[in-house]
Amino acid sequence: MLETLKLYAATLPIFLAIDMIWLGVIMAGFYNSELGALARRSGEALAPHWPSALLVYFLIPLGIVLYVVPKGAGDPLATALWGALFGLILYGVYDLTNYATLAGWPARLVVVDMLWGAVVCGIVALIASYIAPLMR
Repeated sequence: MLETLKLYAATLPIFLAIDMIWLGVIMAGFYNSELGALARRSGEALAPHWPSALLVYFLIPLGIVLYVVPKGAGDPLATALWGALFGLILYGVYDLTNYATLAGWPARLVVVDMLWGAVVCGIVALIASYIAPLMR
């Protein structure tokens, strides 16, 4: 249990940093333009509802630590692939639900965001697989 908590504490800031760079720097313009009037904004910048966003940031690494890392069984490549699948499913449920229920949800955003989910969760799972033995 303590090992899991330590791995989670190490994984959380890694996920947060990677996703913030993606959303806030690399793809900020893309998400801004694709979300259009659906986005919460402060001026021109996206302004998420932070309590909800923080809960998401706490839950995704928790899923990686509890479900993906054990499934990878100490094999970094397997862990990364399971992480990518986890991210694809997780982001897919979010994006496809929005696409199915919101008239203005862009198809291009669905594809990009689902791929990003696979990439970020795969990368974080890979890093977690290397960190996990250090937590013992």
